[in-house]
Amino acid sequence: MNRRELLTKGIATAAAFAAGLRGPNVLAQSLKKESLDFTPGDVCTLTCAATLGPCYYSGTTVRQDITEGKSGLPMLLSFLIVDADTCQPIQDATIDIWHADNSGVYSAPINAMCNAGNALARQQTFLRGVQPTDSNGWAHFNSIYPGWYSGRTTHIHATIRRTNSEMVTTQFFFADTLSDFIYHNHPSYTQRPNKDTTNLNDNVIGGSASRVTPFLFTPKLIDQKSLVALKVIAIRSARTTCSA
Repeated sequence: MNRRELLTKGIATAAAFAAGLRGPNVLAQSLKKESLDFTPGDVCTLTCAATLGPCYYSGTTVRQDITEGKSGLPMLLSFLIVDADTCQPIQDATIDIWHADNSGVYSAPINAMCNAGNALARQQTFLRGVQPTDSNGWAHFNSIYPGWYSGRTTHIHATIRRTNSEMVTTQFFFADTLSDFIYHNHPSYTQRPNKDTTNLNDNVIGGSASRVTPFLFTPKLIDQKSLVALKVIAIRSARTTCSA
């Protein structure tokens, strides 16, 4: 199966999922002028590791909808898991994701720096979930666009496993122009529009565009109401050793 076949098998499915994520029509037409199309890079490039971070929670459940009623721009996260050596899709791998809400707060009873002073967030498990990959290597999550918190650029954490063994733990990112536009124009984010860290000066992935690019989502806006964020993840049968 070649690169084009791998992608086209899942893109239609991703768009169909996202069409059902109906938020308010609040995004300006100018957002469509961004590079919002499915043009990911080489699908067989090995995905490198990045730090787990302090906000991981081991009690995450298997579910596609991880929103738990959180407000924000509806977003479908679509992941294609492939073998880095054969470029074939991997069935029954699992992907565990977690990210902050529109205010930059994480859920769960974890390190207090992740939700300091927010007792309710510590009792909830919003924006966390696990999904297995299907026969074509795809896994999807219904979520919202993540907010930011001081010192970090906008990001989503992920751990990919095969037969319950960790293959890679990493983080994925969005173009700064997309984040800035959403934070300044969507009502769920305008109370905190000016994030203080960009991709290039982030302490995990920053330093140069060449470091950031392999970890960027490929986004597509659906009907100006929801977003699909696509990421191809290439793993091997042993834990990834390359680092971000």
